[in-house]
Amino acid sequence: MKAAVYLIGLRQATGRAALMQRELDQAGLAATRVDAVDSTAVSREEMLKQCAPEGNWGYFQTKDMACTLSHAKAWEAFLASDADVALILEDDVFLSPDTGAWLADLSWWPADAGIVKFERWRSRKLQVALGKGGATHLSREVRQLLSRHAGGAAYVISRQAAQHLLDSRPFCITLDNLLFNFDASTAARGIKVYQIQPALAEQGNDAPDEHAIGPARHRPKGWPLIRQKFRRGIYEFRGGFRILPSVVLGRATLEKIRFDGRSLATPQTQHTHTA
Repeated sequence: MKAAVYLIGLRQATGRAALMQRELDQAGLAATRVDAVDSTAVSREEMLKQCAPEGNWGYFQTKDMACTLSHAKAWEAFLASDADVALILEDDVFLSPDTGAWLADLSWWPADAGIVKFERWRSRKLQVALGKGGATHLSREVRQLLSRHAGGAAYVISRQAAQHLLDSRPFCITLDNLLFNFDASTAARGIKVYQIQPALAEQGNDAPDEHAIGPARHRPKGWPLIRQKFRRGIYEFRGGFRILPSVVLGRATLEKIRFDGRSLATPQTQHTHTA
């Protein structure tokens, strides 16, 4: 299998680009640059040609539309290449030095995987449901992701999954929910997703003065806000109810995803499958 790497970022975010080049260099990776859709330069009306104004997660923010469409550009570039899988990165992540080793040897890739999430979402309280078993490679686990895990800044995607997501347009939900919310996203339910534990990437690698680049998000008010909270509450409840039997029966565990930015790879480490 052959892997490609795509780095998404706004053209004007030169500070982030410099920081990300350091991360790529120390991880032994070379990336193809994908210019992010700029919500200050592309109108909401233009984005609505590929997006819907509202979906299962509520009002679709213009800035979030731009993020989702930026990833769609990366998926299209990947499908135009000869790579079998692609690591999609946003330009504000820290990478473990052994990230390149994971892409150089893809023997660990689960046969039924559509996406493997490399990232840990930075929440001290968040727990996600991970399936028992899976594989161990370079001292990290590869386990099926069974519950919502926010963040879409570092993941490896197959050609089939990329095409499936592009075919799901018009997009109506934020990128991370589109990929990793199996209750609110119809597209996510058609993809088998795995999680690296400990994670290989984490957001937070921000350049000075570029943390909040772009316009502020518009918060809905009144009935649209009530409707959004109601919808999200339903899907959060549904997700918890869905994974409960797996946890109770011991087929899954609730865990906090850890980020280990050190290289855990050793020459003697082999990938193994567990029951």
